[in-house]
Formats: sequence, structure tokens, C-alpha cells
Amino acid sequence: ALVAPEKLLGGNGRRRGITLGSFDSDGELLGVLAQAGRWIKLLAVRKAVQRQGLGTQLLLKAQENLAADLPVGAARPRLSVGDHPGNYLSPGLDERYQTAQAFLLARGFVASQRYLNLRAPLDGNPLISSERVFTLCTAAEKDGYTLRRAGAEDATALLSMIERSFAPVWAYEVARALGPQLGGEAAAHTPELPEGAAVHVAYDRSDAPVAFAAHDGNNRGLGWFGPMGTLEDHRGHGLGEALQLRCLMDVRQRPEGGVIAWVGPASFYTR
Repeated sequence: ALVAPEKLLGGNGRRRGITLGSFDSDGELLGVLAQAGRWIKLLAVRKAVQRQGLGTQLLLKAQENLAADLPVGAARPRLSVGDHPGNYLSPGLDERYQTAQAFLLARGFVASQRYLNLRAPLDGNPLISSERVFTLCTAAEKDGYTLRRAGAEDATALLSMIERSFAPVWAYEVARALGPQLGGEAAAHTPELPEGAAVHVAYDRSDAPVAFAAHDGNNRGLGWFGPMGTLEDHRGHGLGEALQLRCLMDVRQRPEGGVIAWVGPASFYTR
């Protein structure tokens, strides 16, 4: 319920979002599908009415929507479940959810890639503490860096750096993490968080952003971490670890605080 407005109504970048419902004769909602282009962000049917074809009909309607958006004669791309860039409920389908796997396999879906989520234990972990954050930030400051939470004066330069040096979809996610006050259209359906902007940034001596870490850019309010990055010329100063730990301190009390989603450099996070 916490992230339903974001998943069903939130922005989808350049892709057209469509939310479909399946209703009974009294107007009761029985099933829902949220679609962005060829991506299915969310598909759910009430347990009491499963195995009656509602999920299948929602998928067929999603295929019709996809075909309607294509030029005449264009090959239809395949639907993909769960991994919509920039606004995903989960990076793919949880492999433990065998009922859903069987449902999708029976309707022509195939497994394509395997993504990894990690979970950082936040309670009683000496590597994730205010003392550790202080030590890392002090060392970074001695090397000439300033670390702070992003503010209104930072948004434009920060998002431009991320789009140029990392990926446009990361800039989109960070805009969402900045929240409705700073993130513009991307964050229109995201609630404000108690700490404000869920983005921490490192600046060099010229006050240019050179590293960032964000949380709650997806599933806002759950405490998921990411994305993060450091410009190549500024690596090796502990900036990434310092910024990540500042984010994890923000989310200690969130329902999913410490989940690091869609992990790239697993060795960095395990360390």
C-alpha cells in the first residue's frame, strides 16, 4: 500500500504509462496491471478470484496496448516483467515466487536475465554507524571534499553530471529521490520524506559534484538504496562508502531499509 500510488500512477520517463483494472459487476477491483511501454511494472489478482483468467486477460490487454503504440508493420517487442528502468517494484520476478513463475511460463514468458538484490544488516553492524560515517567524512574532508545532503541549489548540476557521466535512467531515479520539492515531474507522485532529499553528494574544491548516493528513488518510503556513483578521477578517497553509509543511516527505521536493489558491483557492497 505504501508504494501503490508510485507504481500505479508514477512517472515512466519517456514511456507511456497505462494502468488497467479488472472489475466485477458491482465495480469491485479484482485485478490490476500497471504498464509502461513493453514493461509490466505490477500485475496482481485477488487470491479469491485467481485461476479464472483475469490475469491472462490483463496481459492480453497489455499486448494490445503495446501493439497500438507501434508504427504500422513494426515488429512487436516482447513484454518484460518487473524490470522497468526508473520505476520498478522489483528488479524482475522474485525467484522464490514459484506460482507467478508458473503463471508466466505458461503464457509464453521466458527467463531472460538474473538480477541480484543484497540486504545490508543495519542493527548491530559496526560498519554502518554514525562513528564510521564521521571517520569517513573527516578523511574525505582532509582530501579537499565536502559531503552534504543535496539541496535546491544542487539539483540541476547534480542531475546533469549523472546523466552525462553515468546514465539518463540514473538521473531519473535520483530526481525521484530528491522528492517532490526538488525532483520535478519525475517525483510528482512521490511523498515527502522526513529527511527531505534522499540524496547525499560529494563536492570537490571547485564545488562541483563528483560523487553521489541516493535512496528511496524507487519504492519511496521503503528504504531501498541506490543508485550511487563516483567520477573516475575521484575514486579511491572513500567517497562512495561515506555517501552510501549516510544513506543507510537515513533508512534504519524503514520497512525495507538496507535493501540494495539491482546490484552491479557486488564485491563493493559485500566489502
